Amino acid sequence: MPQPFVTRAVLRAVQGLPGFPALSVLDLSCGEGEILNQLASRGCRVQGTHYREDDYIVKERTRLVQFPVCGGVNLHQALPFDSGLFDVVLLIEVLEHLESHFNAVAEAGRVLKGGGHLLLTTPNIFRLHSRLRFFLTGKHKLIRRRYGWDLRPADRYAYHINPVDFPLLHTLLHHAGLELKAMPFTLVKWKSAFFLPLWPLVWLACRLTVDRPARQSAACREGERALNRWLTHPALLASEQLFIVARRRE
Repeated sequence: MPQPFVTRAVLRAVQGLPGFPALSVLDLSCGEGEILNQLASRGCRVQGTHYREDDYIVKERTRLVQFPVCGGVNLHQALPFDSGLFDVVLLIEVLEHLESHFNAVAEAGRVLKGGGHLLLTTPNIFRLHSRLRFFLTGKHKLIRRRYGWDLRPADRYAYHINPVDFPLLHTLLHHAGLELKAMPFTLVKWKSAFFLPLWPLVWLACRLTVDRPARQSAACREGERALNRWLTHPALLASEQLFIVARRRE
């Protein structure tokens, strides 16, 4: 279930999209339906999905009877929806639970209409606090415990088994026909202020470090420039949750 500050940020972002509230919204792995319920009450047409009937995250099903929910939807496989069907697709606190992000991002792009939007949130391992922890220990600062030695393989989907690598995600969005348009802030903890003096160093390092393929390919050069801009975005460096708003190309 998304934390309340994530839910509030997503609702604000959806309400700011063109055409709101006359939007069709698909929430992939919608949990207890707290986001879809509020969007439906504001006039959106909503659709949710669940992976398994005994999903660990669903404790209260009251909201789920108020809109259609498609069960048994495995996000590693094709979605059971036609192409270009939705104005908005939500992937809220989902990607970090998947063994691979490739299919989920590609399918989100497929079912969006031209000009539609993907809204995606995930724990932000690229915030400066996590980067420093990784530099010193080799372990990112996670929000939920990592999949551990005491857990059953069948339960791994309930844990953060695959923290999102932002440069890879940036590329996957491109290949799904999506362009990253905004990176709203979510929660910024007071401790993040201690790391802000590192921002000029991050900015300089991103602009001085150019991958070899980017020197040889126009497409790679364009992608690398865009990636470096987002890698120094204040929300990426400070927010607890990474929040991405991407638009489907027409």
